[in-house]
Amino acid sequence: MRFPSWIFTAFLYASLAVALQAQERTEQPPTTATLTQKVKPPGRRTTPLIGVALEGGGALGEAHIGVLKWFEEHHIPIDYLAGTSMGGLVGGFYATGKSADELRTILQQSDWPLLLRGGTPYEALAFRRKEDAREVPNSIQVGLKNGATLPPGLNTGHQLNLMIDRETIAYSSIPSFDDLPIPFRCVSTELISGKPYIFQEGSLSDALRSTISIPGVFAPVRRGDQIFVDGGLVDNLPTDVVRQMGAEAVIAVHLQISKTSAKEIVSAFSVLGRSVELVIAETEIRGMAGADLIIRADVEKFSSSEYEKTDELIQKGYAAAEAKAQILKVYALNDEDWAEYLRQKHARIRGLSNAPNFVKVTGVDERAGQSIQDFLKPLLGKPLNAKEFDAMLTRLTGVGRYDSITYDMIDENGQSGLLVRVHEKSYAPPLLQPSFVVDGSQSDDVTFTLGGRLTFMDVAGYRSEWRTDFAFGETYGLQTELFKPVKPLSKWFVEPFFGASEGAFNIYFKSDPRAIYRQDIVLGGVNFGYSFNRFNELHVGYGLGYSDSALRLGKPEFSSFGGAVGALQMQYTRDHTNEAVIPTRGHYIQMNLRFFDNFPGATEAFPAMDVEASYFHAVGAKGSVFVNTRGGSTFGYRHVGTPQFFLGGPRLLSAYGVHELYGNQYFLGRAGYLHKIFTLPAFVGKQVYLSGSGEIGKMYGDPRAPRLSADVAGGVIAETALGPVFIGGSVGDTGHQKWFFQLGRVF
Repeated sequence: MRFPSWIFTAFLYASLAVALQAQERTEQPPTTATLTQKVKPPGRRTTPLIGVALEGGGALGEAHIGVLKWFEEHHIPIDYLAGTSMGGLVGGFYATGKSADELRTILQQSDWPLLLRGGTPYEALAFRRKEDAREVPNSIQVGLKNGATLPPGLNTGHQLNLMIDRETIAYSSIPSFDDLPIPFRCVSTELISGKPYIFQEGSLSDALRSTISIPGVFAPVRRGDQIFVDGGLVDNLPTDVVRQMGAEAVIAVHLQISKTSAKEIVSAFSVLGRSVELVIAETEIRGMAGADLIIRADVEKFSSSEYEKTDELIQKGYAAAEAKAQILKVYALNDEDWAEYLRQKHARIRGLSNAPNFVKVTGVDERAGQSIQDFLKPLLGKPLNAKEFDAMLTRLTGVGRYDSITYDMIDENGQSGLLVRVHEKSYAPPLLQPSFVVDGSQSDDVTFTLGGRLTFMDVAGYRSEWRTDFAFGETYGLQTELFKPVKPLSKWFVEPFFGASEGAFNIYFKSDPRAIYRQDIVLGGVNFGYSFNRFNELHVGYGLGYSDSALRLGKPEFSSFGGAVGALQMQYTRDHTNEAVIPTRGHYIQMNLRFFDNFPGATEAFPAMDVEASYFHAVGAKGSVFVNTRGGSTFGYRHVGTPQFFLGGPRLLSAYGVHELYGNQYFLGRAGYLHKIFTLPAFVGKQVYLSGSGEIGKMYGDPRAPRLSADVAGGVIAETALGPVFIGGSVGDTGHQKWFFQLGRVF
């Protein structure tokens, strides 16, 4: 399979290419069972049995559908079918009896950004995994299960698995791929032996998932001691496979890409990418040499990642077949023989008519298996709703324990049921999520903090979690908490916590530093909570500790205090957004209410509440508007020691200096627009946006604050693998203006 735009993949492929290719030159692809010859059907005595080989090529493989469409219209039978990578996926779906038009619909309706990005959509994550994604907004994970290990691929393959399972579930129980409406094979690379592997029996969905598993991009498919990845390196155009199946005439569908020029090879990545292309091209040359007829689809103007250009690519395939019409017509059947061919093919098409009566779970221990069975019970006894079932399986991956979940239909004791295969993470838990914070809120005072989140699971019983955050740099800190459900499957939980931190607290007027305080905080306590669902959670508890704020530089803006802290606290969070970092739809609400019975410098007990609410709404395919409001109050209590609320800095009156305004009551409103300008490569990040917003707010009790403070801000936001990067500027009232940049949270 070619991946000219997937630079990271080229790097991963390069180390494999030479070794695998050297072995492939001297060894024939092994088979898993004895290949059988097909007896010619009636009416085919003068027409050869036709085998078709479909080449790999990422999105370019959608052109194969155009070739298949032309074959259907011109009565060209396909008696054997084999493919590699995307050719294997298209060929496998077609072999189940789907028409070319049905394949076109499947690909057009597929959410390719989601399929290729992998993982669990944010909306389907469990509440604690949403907290992780918000607090550590990057894609880097280090598993500690067997020593420090990175995930086996950028993409767990879960979403792709669901799509394949959905389209092949009716053929879960076939003993051989010869029993499909069209006998089928696909090629994968088995990493342990370093040899090509031809799938011709077993799970069809696993076979298709294996043939498209790009190393380093998709997690490999594991079966016992075997590990399968994309077959493109060893046999990207498997004409030899269809010949072995019994084809008397072999037709190869080749994807003709543009030639590479010297000026395009300028970096180490481009050198590696071109090296891999040459290895794959050699297998294609051998494949073409083994064909009786080659159909060359001209896809030079397309890249292997343009999955959204389905219709144009299909048309290229159709035109390629049309160009060979004079040669192909010798293989065409007359109307009577074509009708017989279709009758035999349709007779082998299977439908999913039986409702599942039980669920069998593999891949996890008995306790987890029983929990999954209970979760899926609502599906039993009624026709399977694939959309509902996929959503439920995706929610199971959202707890953070599993890479992916696949399924098949099985028959046991005369009943139909679901076989759910859970693929646990091979590298975690424990899991380390490193974090990087670069704060250029004041462009002439840039700070850096390195940190991370370490999560252990089941340390105090099933579903318990021990989560620890640490930070070094501008802030030094350690925060740890133990989440323990009251009962294994209960929504009620208890959460003891402890934390200590030390860091600078800077106060600016516009771009001028006014004061630098050093804050030391130690706090411990216990929360009791209730998880309503994956969108809502409530905490109530008490914290006790020590806080010290001491002036280090500048003139005092408020008195330095130190002493005990004690507070009854309640927090409610509702997160119904579609993304952790840059939401484009949904809403988010968080309310914190505290009653301090002790606070440094305070002469009385007092309450303090702050509330934040955000709403995001998509406008067209690339735009989104958002509204954010927040406010806080001590409800008229004034003798509270240090100020409780601060405004100034990005997202908090962006044109103002950091913490420029402070007091014990405030409100802030913010509204803006996001526009997606392009998508980053999968290993670099996600989307890049242009952003513009207006802010208006008021800090009560600060004599320097104007009656209302306002500004406008704009910039570029990029979702990178290291976290969101925001580069922008703001202009406000009373002469406030500045540039800033941040690596960290944006909303």
